[in-house]
Amino acid sequence: MQKQQTYRCAVYTRKSTDERLDMAFNSLDAQYEACAAYVKSQQGRGWTLIDKRYDDGGYSGGNLRRPALSELLKDIESGMVDIVVVYKIDRLSRSLTDFGDISRTFENHGVSFVSVTQQIDTSSASGRMMQNILMSFAQFEREISADRVRDKLYQSRKLGLWTGGPTPYGYRIEDKKLVVDAEAAEIVRKVFRRYIATASCLQVARELNDAGVKRPEVAGKAGDGVPVLWNSSHIWTILRNRVYTGKLVVKRTGESFDGVHERLVDDDLFEKAQRLLDDNRRAEAKGKRHSVLSPLKGLLRCGTCGGAMTPVFSNYKGAKNRRYIYYRCTRDAKQGEHTCPIRNIAADVVEKFVYSQLGPVLRRDDVVKMVSGGDDAKAEAYLAEIADLDKFWSKMVPAEKERLIHLLVKEVRLWPNKVEICLTLNGGADKVSVAVKLATNLGRQTFVVDCGNAVDGDETNPETAVEQTIRRSHKWLELLTSGTYHDRKSLAEALGLSNSYLGRILRFPFLSPIVVQKIMDGELPDISVTKLMANPSLLWSEQHRLLGID
Repeated sequence: MQKQQTYRCAVYTRKSTDERLDMAFNSLDAQYEACAAYVKSQQGRGWTLIDKRYDDGGYSGGNLRRPALSELLKDIESGMVDIVVVYKIDRLSRSLTDFGDISRTFENHGVSFVSVTQQIDTSSASGRMMQNILMSFAQFEREISADRVRDKLYQSRKLGLWTGGPTPYGYRIEDKKLVVDAEAAEIVRKVFRRYIATASCLQVARELNDAGVKRPEVAGKAGDGVPVLWNSSHIWTILRNRVYTGKLVVKRTGESFDGVHERLVDDDLFEKAQRLLDDNRRAEAKGKRHSVLSPLKGLLRCGTCGGAMTPVFSNYKGAKNRRYIYYRCTRDAKQGEHTCPIRNIAADVVEKFVYSQLGPVLRRDDVVKMVSGGDDAKAEAYLAEIADLDKFWSKMVPAEKERLIHLLVKEVRLWPNKVEICLTLNGGADKVSVAVKLATNLGRQTFVVDCGNAVDGDETNPETAVEQTIRRSHKWLELLTSGTYHDRKSLAEALGLSNSYLGRILRFPFLSPIVVQKIMDGELPDISVTKLMANPSLLWSEQHRLLGID
């Protein structure tokens, strides 16, 4: 006698909402019991129920992003299921397109589909026809329901009522209405004012982080309530949100209606921010936005040929959105032949160098007196402000840096062996000259301070690029260990650096004391930031070996 074939049956259940799923016997259980009873009634045909359940509670049938359904499809592909049983066809999907995809998966693996309340069995031609008819009605019902919801939301917004979604910063929800959060609302107003003054979302974010303003957002997926730091995207989202003007916008139609909630900013302030955002977007699209980040424009000249050095930009090959900024000698560019020994110089190098050289100038008695007007209290406050020059410069927006530099500096001349800064003080008679050496870093032409030589009697020897980087690496590590920034990614974002670059720099605090001392003493003349970053070892002995230290 021929043995009867066995068919392994899997029951799939779904409920669109999670309401009442915590009950002892819920809708998913009811669907499962009905399907299990049907499978049991078909035992004579060799049907048997597998132990595994596939329950999707709180998931819409309008798409396939459901964990239990994904698990079921995987098991089908693995050959573990012969028949899929559901209570109703719309439990599996309400989308005709999605159901077609699922059906093809069933057919490709020889799996049948059964709906116990609609007498559908795809093992027969009539069952397949009925399946298509019912799926068409299920999709139609879903689309009608979606239209009803959209119409209801539209009418609610037309009446100025809040219809849900992420709560805008500056408000809280009470009785399904937007209510002003006084403390956060003042931050929102500050964001608009500071953006109009600085034209930089990143600068506004840094100012909020420096002031200790935290965003009430949940970081990560754990839901631990940890506040996250501000970034430029957060600022941009606030600036573009018309809800702060007392309006509610219907994204589908683009219409806006007066809301019943209180406005936080007036129309004039909001429109100024929109114009500035649009101008910056257009300028960035044309590749011109970085011109505002060139504070030495009009001041820097080539010492060899006397040509003005103007900012130019170059895209980084490894990333489309990353750019390098240079100052290029205009005379060399016009001649078409690279006769100038300077040609171009990395903008960040020469700008940071000028900032460092202006530190002593800012502390001069005549400058302090000019700023304070002879008031001792103002003088002390000013000196305290510039005590940490790195922090002082980082707090300033590009436009403020440009104004200050043009106020103090008349001209900057760059030779292959020295940099000369002509100040505006004393009628332009004051000058600062520092010996330098041209160098190449990551393919860009830069320079390092030549500590072995003083120029024109200048006895001050500023830090080299390597020394500055080592010092800053300790500060950055302290920001992480102190909890000021909760991870490396957020610190890199605040500093405007890539995460990978910051990771390599954060190895510097673990350099051997002998290596650091030799760098400070100038006994490693060929050392560079790039060479140190290329050394992956944290073992002091290995560092000594790679750097040739006995």
